[in-house]
Amino acid sequence: MIRIVEVLVALLIVFLLAVVVGVMLPDHGHIERTVEVSSPVRQVYDSINTFRRYPQWSALRSFDPRIQMTLEGPESGPRAKVSWTSAVQKIGTGSLEIKSNEPDSKVNIAIDNNWTGNNKNYTVSLQPSSSGKTLKIYVAYDVDYGWNLMWRYAGLYINGDPATVIQTSLNNLSAMLAGFPNTDYKDQQIAITDLAAKPVFLVNTKAKRTLEDVAEATSTAMTAIDAAMKKAGLTAVGPRMTITTNWGEEDYTFSVAVPVSAASVTIAGQQHAIETPVLSPSDTGGDEEEQPKTFNPGDKDKSGMLVIDANVRAALWSQGKALVTEYTGSPAALPLMRLNQKAYAETHGYHYNEQGVGRFWDELTSAPDAAQDQQTFKVYLPIQL
Repeated sequence: MIRIVEVLVALLIVFLLAVVVGVMLPDHGHIERTVEVSSPVRQVYDSINTFRRYPQWSALRSFDPRIQMTLEGPESGPRAKVSWTSAVQKIGTGSLEIKSNEPDSKVNIAIDNNWTGNNKNYTVSLQPSSSGKTLKIYVAYDVDYGWNLMWRYAGLYINGDPATVIQTSLNNLSAMLAGFPNTDYKDQQIAITDLAAKPVFLVNTKAKRTLEDVAEATSTAMTAIDAAMKKAGLTAVGPRMTITTNWGEEDYTFSVAVPVSAASVTIAGQQHAIETPVLSPSDTGGDEEEQPKTFNPGDKDKSGMLVIDANVRAALWSQGKALVTEYTGSPAALPLMRLNQKAYAETHGYHYNEQGVGRFWDELTSAPDAAQDQQTFKVYLPIQL
């Protein structure tokens, strides 16, 4: 009997000690992890102020490749939310929701998951280096344990799963950012617009990467397009378009296009509809033809475009969503405008395809004879949200 009493007393003492120690443990948990990147501040901020790219850089997918994630609310900023469901007990179900933000500086994210505690949140802070060449991304994790002593004891292991998930996510984010064009689009106004399909006459061409050579190739292409429109009885109904195929190290491959006044054209007495081009198998990875094919007027070429004559093609140009930016100045800066749009699409999680009607194009919205440094353009990149 005495031994039983002794055991009970010992257990009581252990319990009281556990309670005393638990009361002395902090009622709040806090950890921080960081990573250094060389990306512009705006790129990093835009990448964390949305969850569109979260499935790619989240550490949760490394625990469960089959995790299901769902986006809710606005695309970015406060109330943007991602929820997940996983059969892996360690992950379970949960969500992240952006509560507040400070442009190019901070994003506060509320956490709802199976980690212990209440009022769980991330604070992501951006700190550029003094040189401006690198940037540190800090992620602070905060949680309240209150008077729940079990939670307080669990807080002793806060450097376990929470810290591991944070650091792995940061490493994944750093790797993702390294794949984006390293260009700062902060001062460029980029918006999303709706495009209506429009029939165009176009000429594929190529020139050295000089303004003079590009202007000469463009002029030659416009002469061919004007002649083809006149022969077909059509007129121009929009500004001249320059469609980028490849901005190479030495050469620029592009198409010059003009919107025309009808969605069909009569060739040799037969009417042909101007349609959205569909690539042939040989342009989509199929076997190449042994001999180059000769296309006649009225045929569809390998790019799926209607052949008007030896040089001119017709196509129904892009419809749907596109990024658009306006620019005034020398056309020499247009490649940078395109690169900025590409980076913007990457950070916002917009899909794009630089082939077919998914290619960049710009419209010359000023008079053709405007001074070179006073020309105005609209630059487009088709996207899929």
